Amino acid sequence: MRLTAVLIGTVVGAGFVSGAELVRFFPSRNFVPYVFFAVFLMFFGFSLLFFCGRKYGGYEGTLCAVFKKFAPAVRVVVLLSSLMTAAGMLAGLDSVMLEGFGVPKRLPVLSVCVLVCVYFLSSKGTTAIGWINLCLVPAILAFIGSLAFGNIELNYAFTPAGDSFSSLCLIMSYVGMNVFLAAPIVCDLGAKNKNCTGAAAAASVAIGAGIVIILANIFASGANAIGADMPLLAVMGADSLAGKVFAAVSAFGIVTTLFSSWYPLHERAMRSRRPTAVRVALCAAAFILSRFGLKNIVGAVYPVLGGAGIVFLCACALATVKWGRGARKKARVKVRL
Repeated sequence: MRLTAVLIGTVVGAGFVSGAELVRFFPSRNFVPYVFFAVFLMFFGFSLLFFCGRKYGGYEGTLCAVFKKFAPAVRVVVLLSSLMTAAGMLAGLDSVMLEGFGVPKRLPVLSVCVLVCVYFLSSKGTTAIGWINLCLVPAILAFIGSLAFGNIELNYAFTPAGDSFSSLCLIMSYVGMNVFLAAPIVCDLGAKNKNCTGAAAAASVAIGAGIVIILANIFASGANAIGADMPLLAVMGADSLAGKVFAAVSAFGIVTTLFSSWYPLHERAMRSRRPTAVRVALCAAAFILSRFGLKNIVGAVYPVLGGAGIVFLCACALATVKWGRGARKKARVKVRL
């Protein structure tokens, strides 16, 4: 259950719960088959990272085994991506406080408090992240599940059909982005746990069901919700009780994603000569970058993360195939001997 909660928590952030990133990546006409495709890719990606982590001894071992001499460059890309994602989540907390409770962004009370908690709790490693996700993810799933009983629409008919190939590319980019950001913690969890296939399957199905429910609610409300910065909040109404509940649930999703994105930064800082100073500097950098705002960070970083995720997964898949061929050759030699 903790493994499943961690996987869901890495994906279910502010962009997911609000529907903002889902509207951007998924087509509005006949989107359900594309959700099935995303679920399959997510299950494949999580399972692949679990296998690589178990085979190569965690995230660092996977980097060295898969990318070899390019491992340092890939490590830098992952760390920068994690830092920008953490900054985006802090900016998301400020946006939630503004949209849901009227607290101006110049008073980043919640984001600073959460950042302090991340600083201290991250020293507990994957165990703390697992328990945090196990506490918060059920509330997120319960909220999304409750939306299935409202006004839903599985096909927004007023949008042109579009190109199916470009839609598939967007889906691959979306999955690649999320799996790429989860790679450090998923690989390390794979090294510590023997059987992770069930967790990968359960998390992928739960995420897919959440995508269908959120998009169905947004499409039922029409163009005004689809074009909003936070589409699901536009559906519920910012001043309503449902809007307040949505704001709280969005904060839960942001916190789970923030812990996952902060994990590789913390692990790298602990390997430095002055880990405390590096961790404080990373916190300061994330907070400063968050001042650019969630929308600007998402627009600039997410497309790059999608491409990087596809490359990362392809490299891991290729290394796994080569390892499989080598294992079969060794088995044949032993049989002949």
